[in-house]
Amino acid sequence: MKAIAIASLIITGIGTTVIATSAPASALSFSFQNITGGDTDGDTFVNNFSVDVTDNGNDTVLFKFSNQASGSQAGQSLKQVAFSVDPTKSGLLSASNMVLNVGNVGTVNFEKSTKNLSQSNNISGWNDKGEFGANTIGGQGGNDNAVQGGESLGITFNANFNDVIAALNARTLMVGIHVGSLTNGASDSYFNAIPSPQPPKSVPEPGLLIGLFGITPFAAAWLKRKNLKPAA
Repeated sequence: MKAIAIASLIITGIGTTVIATSAPASALSFSFQNITGGDTDGDTFVNNFSVDVTDNGNDTVLFKFSNQASGSQAGQSLKQVAFSVDPTKSGLLSASNMVLNVGNVGTVNFEKSTKNLSQSNNISGWNDKGEFGANTIGGQGGNDNAVQGGESLGITFNANFNDVIAALNARTLMVGIHVGSLTNGASDSYFNAIPSPQPPKSVPEPGLLIGLFGITPFAAAWLKRKNLKPAA
């Protein structure tokens, strides 16, 4: 019995070590808001779009743009994204390590673009250099390659996750999108809202689950063999 108890403690300790050494990734979800003084064609559809900002590990940050439009609205298409970086945060992101189409869902394909975000002149503090932007391959004319209902676009930068979140909350970093195929073929632009204070949600690392499942079968087999041995 003592051996079994000690083994159980060892196994528990190993499991705890795996959990402690497998730091969870962090993520925050940002909704979008209408641009005051801009077009109003898409005001009622703004909640169909969001961007998740995730610590992707190795000082890489993932921006995942999603379109939740469904039913008759599913054809609404996110065709352009743009990032505004305040001059005081010039080292926050780098255009040279901006990687597009990371883990896209659906028929989505974007390319880098320096095109200004439509209506961005109405966004207070927006830096219109067009340094960090992308639109659908082939331009914004059609919906091919755009982010339609149920689809998503992933973009990564080499950046510090905590610095990116702090900049988003301080408005020294802003994210905008341009959406087309709205009612009567109209289009509109939005920019990210600042979320209510919330702790980053944890995303379990694959290594954690592998470690736990790898330990369990061996531990169970050892304890079973121990229990089958006749008492001395």
